[in-house]
Amino acid sequence: MMNARLKLVSLALIAALGAGAAEAQGRYDRYGYHAPTESKVDVQQNGRANGVAIAQNGERNAAAVRQDGVANTGMINQAGTANDARIRQYGKNNDASVTQVGDNNLGCVVQVGKNLSAGVIQVGNGLSGGVVQTNKGAYAIPGRMCSLDPANRGYWNRIGVKGY
Repeated sequence: MMNARLKLVSLALIAALGAGAAEAQGRYDRYGYHAPTESKVDVQQNGRANGVAIAQNGERNAAAVRQDGVANTGMINQAGTANDARIRQYGKNNDASVTQVGDNNLGCVVQVGKNLSAGVIQVGNGLSGGVVQTNKGAYAIPGRMCSLDPANRGYWNRIGVKGY
């Protein structure tokens, strides 16, 4: 187990060294979704013992992982063109993955809590959606919500979760 974590941390370090700003992530506006314009990896980690592994095979794939906490692991696998994957983890001992096979997919996992495990698998073209997971439950969200930050005011109301 320790050896696996060291490998994940090493991969995260490699990814972070080559990471750029998140401008290449796809985005929603009033005209709809705009796919990534270039390949990009963005890793942000605050805390300790967090690990990230990202594999991209194709053009214009964007992957972003943000981890705030302890011992979170995230994995993104992308094969195809113009895929956009995001993982946000707040807490500890969480495990998240996004796998995309195809073109123009948008997927995300948002975790707030501890000891959570979730994954999104997209096989096909033009798929959009994600999951928000807390210790109170899991909620499917539309892709347009993937770019929003759960720390922002009103986030939980927008996805229909009461009491946050």
